[in-house]
Amino acid sequence: MVGDQSMRIAELLESRVAVICSSLGLPVAWPNLSFMPPNDAPYVRVYILPAQTVGQDLEGQLRTYQGILQLNIIAPAGSGVTQARGLATSVADAFPEGLPLVDGNLTVYINGPPQVRTPIQDRPTSAPNGSSGSITYTTPVSMQYRADY
Repeated sequence: MVGDQSMRIAELLESRVAVICSSLGLPVAWPNLSFMPPNDAPYVRVYILPAQTVGQDLEGQLRTYQGILQLNIIAPAGSGVTQARGLATSVADAFPEGLPLVDGNLTVYINGPPQVRTPIQDRPTSAPNGSSGSITYTTPVSMQYRADY
């Protein structure tokens, strides 16, 4: 089933993220799981954004699954840019173009060079007047993935 492959792809990507973030000492905010961000240290927020699955043959036997894996490096505002930039670069380097992630007969490839995007200074939680809540410095790292199955 199409959904089964999408789940396997997400698991492969998440497994790689877990290993990399563990090696960097970065806590991870996983989708739909409770998470308490550290007050004075960076962490990673994970997004797997599948694109439309494309049929590659008339018999419906070969499909291309593609999408974007985005990891947001979130650092406390006022902590400077050096650490956030270094972590974003380390994460991007851990997902080189062409990297194969394999689960049995399914291989997911990083389908292009990872992109470290422009950082965003943000107040993710705030009171109605915008006067309270933590301010963060977010550096997005995006990479395309692809699996033909």
